[in-house]
Amino acid sequence: MMVAAGIAAYAIPGVAPQIIYDRSAILSGEVWRLITGNWVHFSISHLFYDVATLGTAGWMIERRGYPYYGGLCALSAFSIGAVLLAARPDLHFYGGLSGIASGVVVYLALRGVQEVGPWRWICLTALLLTTGKIIVESATNQFALVVADSVPFAPVPLSHIVGGLTALLIFCWPSVSATLKHLGRKATMSIRTAVKGD
Repeated sequence: MMVAAGIAAYAIPGVAPQIIYDRSAILSGEVWRLITGNWVHFSISHLFYDVATLGTAGWMIERRGYPYYGGLCALSAFSIGAVLLAARPDLHFYGGLSGIASGVVVYLALRGVQEVGPWRWICLTALLLTTGKIIVESATNQFALVVADSVPFAPVPLSHIVGGLTALLIFCWPSVSATLKHLGRKATMSIRTAVKGD
């Protein structure tokens, strides 16, 4: 769905200005732009790189049967917009699926590292390369793997960091949730025991 939304936002005239992440418009009440800004792309090459990465990694997640892909995309889209609004008051406009794509690649790699055989090593390499890419882009404020075309725009590494952290959260959530439930049961039993003892 994210890939289709990105293509549609680029291909249908007049759509991008209505959905781009525009800080002033968001603060004026157009909160949908927190999510829909991810669908806007500034050039055909920008769209191509994002769609190719997200589409390929998403297809691999679904093919391998890894859970939570839809939730990851939705939570990443919202989280990226919300964090950019809170942490980057200097950023007036933002667009692109690269933050979500980064999260999807990280999630695919985290799931794959749990497996055995060559796939494990491919995923570990992808995880290290993605982390390195984010570090280089954060340090240089330039694209690490993408060739920018004639339309000037800069990477927003924070969106890639938020996408990756969202992937880590989704990946760890089943374990965290189980631990919290266990601790909750223990606390409830302790309280009941203490109440009975009084």
